[in-house]
Amino acid sequence: MRIDKICKTCGFDSNGVCGMYTTCKEGEECDDWEASLEYYTEITKKAPWYIKGPYDRCKISYEKFLDLLQQDEQGVGVEINIYDAIEKVYELNSVELAGVLDVSMGVLGYASTQRTISKRKRPFSSRLHIPESFFDKFLSTQLDALKKCREEFRDCYGDELIEKFKQNGYAAMEAKIEKQNAVDKIRNEKYREENQNRYQYKEKTKMYHDLSDDYKSRDYVIAITLKEGDYYGNIFYEYSSGGYGLSVDIMEDILQFIENLDCEEINELNEEGLLNNNIALQADINGKDIHFELRNDAGEKLEKTIPEDELQKYIVGYEMIRCDGRGMKKERRKCGSCENFTPIEGCAKGNCSVRGDIIQRSRIICSHDYVLKADKVLC
Repeated sequence: MRIDKICKTCGFDSNGVCGMYTTCKEGEECDDWEASLEYYTEITKKAPWYIKGPYDRCKISYEKFLDLLQQDEQGVGVEINIYDAIEKVYELNSVELAGVLDVSMGVLGYASTQRTISKRKRPFSSRLHIPESFFDKFLSTQLDALKKCREEFRDCYGDELIEKFKQNGYAAMEAKIEKQNAVDKIRNEKYREENQNRYQYKEKTKMYHDLSDDYKSRDYVIAITLKEGDYYGNIFYEYSSGGYGLSVDIMEDILQFIENLDCEEINELNEEGLLNNNIALQADINGKDIHFELRNDAGEKLEKTIPEDELQKYIVGYEMIRCDGRGMKKERRKCGSCENFTPIEGCAKGNCSVRGDIIQRSRIICSHDYVLKADKVLC
């Protein structure tokens, strides 16, 4: 695709008059050219998919985008991720491609984002009928060759077998999801058993709200409190985040979660063990009402059956009750704060008892060696 860097497509042009130079001539290219909004929209829409895709996903800058368009127009090959090219030319999505290659999505994801390891190149090449060299570097000028490979692939396996390969990919994905759901169900049922009375009947444990930057991310639990008179209970909303506090975005997610909590959703979450609460929340067999129970401080029970769309009437508050850090960021594991490090006076170095070496005190070391000094432990 040709980029016309002329007055007509320039953002500095005003009714045929250049806003930068009086000597500018209509139809001549200009080094100070900037695309007008209309022309920008046109080129970003019409750009070849292998340039447009990375730009739309913010993988390349606008300047790189323009350079690649010019490079492509001049017939110089633009490097393309071979797996993006395969999905485009072979008309397969990632799940179907994993099925065709007979690998998991994890294997395909690593190959696509990192590299294709040596032991994968030959079977991938054989299955797809493409040269192994394509997995090392693939250019836009080789797309026609890849299309010929696609025809060989189709001729070899036929539509029926290829469709079977695709379905194998979907079956593997569904099996993985079912396996993960089973694990989540066990984990969440255990969580509910351990925490069902933790926050409702006893005095709440004081939560330390850590605003430092010492963790990669945190696991939060929000207690959504339901109440009628002196009777109350909680639905627990869990999420992970690197941020702090109940942000607007998080609250929107929680409110959307409550809005969607109808009979069908309650049944599905309970089936998967993902509906954490201490009110025995469940859907009625009629598919229109929901059941739950509230308790007062004396432990007396109040059983409720209400229409599924009236749950919001009982909600009186949202409160963060848990904030568990997942471990310190690697960049925070510096020698200066490690028990195994002894500073050397007068310099920025010290002795590491684990490595048996003299190192910079600011050096980032591995998590296996790091032991936080007692005087630096967080409350």
